[in-house]
Amino acid sequence: MTTGLALRLARREMRGGLGGFAVFLLCLVLGVAAIAAVGTVRSAIGDAIRDQGAVLLGGDAEMSFTYRYASDEERAFMTARARAVSEIVEFRSMAVVGEGDAAERALTQVKGVDAVYPLTGRLLLDPEMPLPEALAPKDGAPGAVMDPVLADRLGLEAGDHFRLGTQVFRLAARLAREPDASTGVTLGPRTIVASADLAGSGLLEPGSLFDTHYRLLLPEGAAPQTLKTEAEAAFRDKGLRWRDARSGAPGMQRFVDRMGSFLILVGLAGLAVGGVGIGAAVRSYIDGKVPVIAALKAMGAESGTIFAIYLVQAAILAAIGIAGGLVLGAALPVLAGPLIAQNLPIPVTIGIAPRPLAEAALYGALTAALFALW
Repeated sequence: MTTGLALRLARREMRGGLGGFAVFLLCLVLGVAAIAAVGTVRSAIGDAIRDQGAVLLGGDAEMSFTYRYASDEERAFMTARARAVSEIVEFRSMAVVGEGDAAERALTQVKGVDAVYPLTGRLLLDPEMPLPEALAPKDGAPGAVMDPVLADRLGLEAGDHFRLGTQVFRLAARLAREPDASTGVTLGPRTIVASADLAGSGLLEPGSLFDTHYRLLLPEGAAPQTLKTEAEAAFRDKGLRWRDARSGAPGMQRFVDRMGSFLILVGLAGLAVGGVGIGAAVRSYIDGKVPVIAALKAMGAESGTIFAIYLVQAAILAAIGIAGGLVLGAALPVLAGPLIAQNLPIPVTIGIAPRPLAEAALYGALTAALFALW
């Protein structure tokens, strides 16, 4: 028998009904959809991290130092190569409300900023106001912005006072959105103050544990890798740490990659478990076709031809199941896109991602082939 005849016989067999393949299709659709959906979301978040690298970092590049401020030489290096430079100092401290034994204390990650912060992105406050206005002195105390979690823990409202070290601050607003919140590990909710107001706090004395970050806005066309090479060559032995917008949030990217890999493994496990159902459905279908197979053999059909007839049927059903899974896996992330985006610190646009869909189709095809032939 020819291949064409095998195809015609397979088509006629399928016209007789394929009710036994409902499990086959269901397992394949759900497994492929899970892998496609996870891959699509991971791809969208990864693209957003790359596109928003400068916002997540707080500038086009960053030079950081531990336990010290930049030297005059280092400041001159940055000023000569950047359109703007913003200095940030970060450390941990205790925010204190009240006096004596009745005082309330809570750990906070303090960020001291200058007048040009943030260089990129937008800081949102509640109530809404410009950051310089929030940090300006009022009622004899410099202003501060605080994470709502910390403010609630300490029972603070706008206009209330608290201490960092020996310096009294006035809570001017709550922090609604911090553009560079994902740039590092924090051990407590954020408090933002003006760097100049920390001078009398006693928190940045010799021996204090703090980090300084210098965010740079680079000229158009500047090559971050070239600047990195120059900076490391000039200050290699001075504790310089360099980052730029190409890896604006490496921690977030690693988290997304690991979580995506885990969820894809879960999808593959589900596809593998579903493969058992696929194999059972194929065996059950073939068992029901024993009289037909016997008739074909009696008419002179070769074993290869009979195998091709049922392989074509399984392949067509697999293609239908994979297509259904791809449609479902592509549609679900798009429909859930607004809900996903509102829980992320950066704007994310979820659309059709060809590569994750191709990977899901490949996994589905391999699973269907493996368990159908098993």
